[in-house]
Amino acid sequence: MKVLVTSPANPEEAYAPLVEAGHEVIYGRPIDAGRGEPYTEGELLELCHDIDGVLSVPTALTRRVMEQSPKLKVLVNSMIGYERIDVEAATELGIMVCNSPTPENFVSVAESSIAMMTMLAKRLKRKEARVRNGEWSQGSDRGFLLWQKTIGLVGLGRTGTEVAKRLAGWDVRLICSDPYASADKAKEMGVELVDLPTLLKESDFVSLHVVITPETFNMIGEEQLRMMKPTAYLVNTSRGEAIEEKAMQRAIEENWIAGAALDVFHEEPLPVDSPMRNLDPERVFLTPHNIAHTDASLVANRAMAVETLVTALSGEVPGPVVNPDVITKWQSR
Repeated sequence: MKVLVTSPANPEEAYAPLVEAGHEVIYGRPIDAGRGEPYTEGELLELCHDIDGVLSVPTALTRRVMEQSPKLKVLVNSMIGYERIDVEAATELGIMVCNSPTPENFVSVAESSIAMMTMLAKRLKRKEARVRNGEWSQGSDRGFLLWQKTIGLVGLGRTGTEVAKRLAGWDVRLICSDPYASADKAKEMGVELVDLPTLLKESDFVSLHVVITPETFNMIGEEQLRMMKPTAYLVNTSRGEAIEEKAMQRAIEENWIAGAALDVFHEEPLPVDSPMRNLDPERVFLTPHNIAHTDASLVANRAMAVETLVTALSGEVPGPVVNPDVITKWQSR
């Protein structure tokens, strides 16, 4: 069978299991980390027309591309997120979609979320800037304790769970809004389940850990931001589309909230002229959707994706299937 790797990472030996399984591997151009232009739909139509499987990161795969790729059976993203893939179209067409939820990935995101909270609480950007500018400590640089604060987790999936586990010994109050989280799991994690308005009103930090669905798209807008304490901070290491960015800008500029730490945005890379770049750097911490990237997560994610693709192309159902409703139709192809 023929496999397309849309954004290969060196060394190519990482994809050796595909070759060893007898598949022809076609390597596209690197497009992650700003190393190349994203594929156009036209390019993907040409590349995928006789492809059986795609290992995709971070490539948009549309309904049109899938409809005009009659041999296509499986799409595997070597990350946890899969928002760029039209999963509904894939399911209708009998195409299996898989992701790569490795512990190296979601544990790193959890660690990064806590790091952002700590950085904001201790005002580390301001303190470091003083030293670099030849200054020294001032009273206005004082931070505050996370101890006995309320941390609100929006989502108790893999990453939210890892955040809760890591904060369990910090003597903080953990609350969570997640309509799909069970009461038993929350109790086991030492987390109090509440609705979103309650979480927003009571939290000192609101940390987002969601995938993008119709329910979560722009779920944090003006109404929600105005519910937050003026001393509270918003942390987002999940998906930029969860926050309505114009409302976020107003919230900072008009002091509805104390600040934010954002690793993700609606448009990535963040445009050079984006107003987000002009927000007060002492109150807003911006990173380029890579705060959780590590060598370990890159290797683990790629290995899982390759293994998943080999399994699926052999006719077996792999573990991380995003659209399980497709399995019966996929097996009949």
